[in-house]
Amino acid sequence: MKIFYDGQCPICVAEMKKLLTFDQHRKIVIVDVHEQNFAAQYPHIDKRKALTILHAEDENGQIFLGLDATYQIWKLVGKYRWLKVLRLYPIRWLADGCYWLFARNRMRLSRMLLPSRCNNDRCKPND
Repeated sequence: MKIFYDGQCPICVAEMKKLLTFDQHRKIVIVDVHEQNFAAQYPHIDKRKALTILHAEDENGQIFLGLDATYQIWKLVGKYRWLKVLRLYPIRWLADGCYWLFARNRMRLSRMLLPSRCNNDRCKPND
């Protein structure tokens, strides 16, 4: 499974590093949407949208977004039990709203929570 993430977001980078520590069977490929040839390599993934909401793509080409993407990638490494709850109705509605709030403010949160990792172009808003 491929996961498309914002490599300029320290919180996002930390989650990808943690995820890879659990990926013992190398089932996940992380792709920074800021990579130089991103558009050429992944023309089906809109970079602006991928900076707005997390994208994951399975081996069949199915795209998962937001918490659905998070759930699928953590499920792949066997660390998803608590995430199951976030995909159940009516909790799903609230969890997705919280995800959108986090995603929209991830750079601000990175500056507050991880200020030492916010240097140069890192942690600047993408809009």
